[in-house]
Amino acid sequence: MIRMKSGELEHFVTCGQMKLLERRADEDGLSYYQMMENAGTQAAQLILQYCGLAEACEKIAELTETETARQPIDLHQSAAAAVRDHRVKVAEAADAEGFYANDNDREEREAAGSEAAAASVETPLHAMIFCGNGNNGGDGFVVARLLCQAGCRVTVVLVNGEPKTEDARTNFDLLTELQVEILDLSRNEDVLIDQKDAPDLLVDAMFGTGFHGSLRGNGLKAAAYINRCHSEYQKKVFALDIPSGLGGDQVSSRQLETRSVQADWTITFHARKPVHLQHFATPYCGRILVADIGIDEEKLMTVEL
Repeated sequence: MIRMKSGELEHFVTCGQMKLLERRADEDGLSYYQMMENAGTQAAQLILQYCGLAEACEKIAELTETETARQPIDLHQSAAAAVRDHRVKVAEAADAEGFYANDNDREEREAAGSEAAAASVETPLHAMIFCGNGNNGGDGFVVARLLCQAGCRVTVVLVNGEPKTEDARTNFDLLTELQVEILDLSRNEDVLIDQKDAPDLLVDAMFGTGFHGSLRGNGLKAAAYINRCHSEYQKKVFALDIPSGLGGDQVSSRQLETRSVQADWTITFHARKPVHLQHFATPYCGRILVADIGIDEEKLMTVEL
């Protein structure tokens, strides 16, 4: 569907239309699994790009061009260098801006030894990915795999237990071959309270277009943790498709879930959904990034399969 905004045409699809497009794409040869892989790959590349890690992003692009893209490949050493370089630049910038209060503080830091400084730089970027038990969580598992292969430290939080759909399960199982930390809120509701340090970036892959109503239970706890990291520690937040708590077809603020995830960027797949076009959703969606997952809408909506 198309709407006019500021004199320009803006493309969007409803959640129902998106489900129809996915079904027709699957019937036409683009499997649900491949769409999930495409979605997660595009999201991982955009996350690294907007975190200033272009080299690591390029490594993901190289990975997806191989025939063994579904299998873990050791890219840690080269891609992690990009993450470390980024941390060095941040540390140097902070130092130049007077991060250390005075010369005594600087001497004290230097006296702590080069090993401690090196350890700080060597620490990889920490990404925490919150995954639901449906296909939006499956997209999150793909992101987790690729960020790990790109040299990030990755923690996956299972918000409502292990995945229930076949494709999401396949991508979850691939994580067992990697050094990815798995936390299960359904087994231990205190796992987020036990976290000592806030991650560098957080990814909301809990509900996507399938969400209706209000946040509750573990979903509410996860959203609260994400928003706290965002507001108190200025950590980057990315939402996959739709920030959890918002309905994809929501066009009225009368039943707005004010505890919804507040993202800096929302990476939506194929096209914007109605909620992305609403002013009331801007504080939750942040900047909208549309990721191509391979769906040919013009063909699939006009040709009978």
